[in-house]
Amino acid sequence: MTKNIFIFFLFISSQTILAQYKLTDSLENALKNTSVPEERFHILNRIADIRNFQAEKIDSATCVEMLRIAEQLNNDSLLAVSYNLIGIYFFNKGDNMTSLEYLIKAIPLAEKSDDKRRISSLYFDISLVYFNLHSYEEAYDNIIIGGKNLPDKAFPYYDYMLIQYQRNLTQYYILEDQKDSALKYAQELLETSRRTRGILFEFASLYLNGTVYGMMGNDEMAQDFFNKALVLSDSVENPEEKLKFHESYIEFLLKNNKLTEAYDQSWELMSLAESDNDIYIKMAGAGYLRQVFDKMNNVDSAYHYSKIEMLLSDQIFSKRNIDKIQAIAFNEKIRIMEEDAKKIEEEKQRHLQLQYLSLALVIITLVILYMLFSHKLISNPERIEYFGVLALLIVFEFVNLILHPLLGELTHHRPILMLFGLVSIAAFLVPFHHKAEKWIKEYLAKKNKEIRIESEI
Repeated sequence: MTKNIFIFFLFISSQTILAQYKLTDSLENALKNTSVPEERFHILNRIADIRNFQAEKIDSATCVEMLRIAEQLNNDSLLAVSYNLIGIYFFNKGDNMTSLEYLIKAIPLAEKSDDKRRISSLYFDISLVYFNLHSYEEAYDNIIIGGKNLPDKAFPYYDYMLIQYQRNLTQYYILEDQKDSALKYAQELLETSRRTRGILFEFASLYLNGTVYGMMGNDEMAQDFFNKALVLSDSVENPEEKLKFHESYIEFLLKNNKLTEAYDQSWELMSLAESDNDIYIKMAGAGYLRQVFDKMNNVDSAYHYSKIEMLLSDQIFSKRNIDKIQAIAFNEKIRIMEEDAKKIEEEKQRHLQLQYLSLALVIITLVILYMLFSHKLISNPERIEYFGVLALLIVFEFVNLILHPLLGELTHHRPILMLFGLVSIAAFLVPFHHKAEKWIKEYLAKKNKEIRIESEI
């Protein structure tokens, strides 16, 4: 049930407006006609938003390409978006913990770019995962943090972000049976949704108000809100959201023993399941039909739908196992991509450090050579010894940087073996340094003596 709410928010957290959700074909054509990474990223992001609005799941190929582009451009903001979508992918696959891992990983990246829209959206998405885990207090904490990070009211899609905040709080207070607070946010949600002029938003706010009034025992007001939602339902194309409405309405009807209306709404669910080939919706419909016939004391029909419900439950269990296997495979693919990106970045840093060390070594070597071979300068042994030690340290670091990847591969990055390898390198360099230092001091004494003799003459 909570997953249906999540699908709703995937839509309103997008950066596009409602009219743009009909542009899938033109966006896919635009994608084919561009090879510019950043352009491809934003087009893929918009396509993902549209598909989510149409209740299609995010596909792994889109996530992979977006992450690859974000890593290629080394862009924190794009990485935050990528991890956000990957988190949603794992949520859809039923892997809540991996979903949380990626959503939380996206937060510091969004904070670096001070992207309030993304920050608040991430916290709202995290709260929905906690709803799914029945950790309602954690869900509430993240809703509040998301609310504190809402973008400015001048932000073009501020109301869409505000809707997430209001609806999540409404859902929390419904689950916690805090009726007055639930009503407050449900009414605010209705006001905001009408301001956006979005049918989907108003549809959701109407049946949520109906749910709250039903909880409060005001059946007349509840029925009025459900009726208004029912009028809009034919204009809503999102099956996940329609499922949520039917669940709320049928539970209200069953509670009030309106069995004929409950039967009709349950059949609406079955029809919706058939048209969308959705076993989750079909199982919900079969479950409600079982409850209706059970209340009618129609044992045979109740048993019939009970069997259908059990059969669908087995199918869903198998599907979830398949989803988990796919999620594990995808997670490994993402992990390898991140490791590869990390290695590339480390290699870049290593080459940069090698350049700096090379430059420093050349400068120090030139200074030492000048001090050694200058025919007029009496060189200070202590000063040359200082520069010699400095050169030794730079050489050690230089050799370490060159050999570190090979050393790590040979030792499998085991700390003790790595330490032994570095000590071995030092054991080779230090004796060489001592011999060089001894030669330099002898040469220096000879050179300084010759300069003094020449100056006396």
